[in-house]
Amino acid sequence: MNHLIRVLKTFDYHDVTAFGKSLMPSCRYDGGAVLMIISAMYVSIDKFFGLDGAAFVALGFVFLVELISGIVAAHVRKETISSAKLSRFTLKVACYLVLISVTYLMAISFANHKKDVAAWVFDWLHVFLVAQIVLENIVSILENLAVMSGKDKAAWINKIQEKFNGIL
Repeated sequence: MNHLIRVLKTFDYHDVTAFGKSLMPSCRYDGGAVLMIISAMYVSIDKFFGLDGAAFVALGFVFLVELISGIVAAHVRKETISSAKLSRFTLKVACYLVLISVTYLMAISFANHKKDVAAWVFDWLHVFLVAQIVLENIVSILENLAVMSGKDKAAWINKIQEKFNGIL
C-alpha cells in the first residue's frame, strides 16, 4: 500500500482518496457517491433478477409493507419485537432474492448455450417463484392487516377464498 501511495504522490495525488475523487469527480459533492451506487444497482437489477426497475421496486415495496405490517400486528398482539425476528425476515428476503436471481441467471445461461429445454425449465421456474413469492408476501400482509383490524388472522384470506370458490 505504501508503494501505491508513493506512486500516486508522483502524480500529485496526496492519497488513494484523492486519486479516487479524480476518477469519480461526482463523489466530491454530497450524495454523488450514493447516486452512483443507486444507479449501478438499478441498472444491474435486470441483469441479476430478470425484473425491470419498476417490478423490483414493487417487490421491495411488498417486502417493506410486510415488515412494517408485521411489526404493527405484533404490537397489536402485544408481542415483543426482537432482533431474531428481524433477522429471520432478512434471511427470508435474502433467500427469496437468491432464488429469483439463480433461476433467472440459469435460464439466461442455458439460453445462451442453446440448451432450450433447460432454459425453458429455469425460465418457467423463475416466473413461478416470482409469482409465488409475491403472493406469499401479499397473504402475509393480508393476515397482518386482519390482525391490525381486530379480526382473526385468516379473516381476509377466507373472504378471498369464498369469492374464488363462488367464481369457480
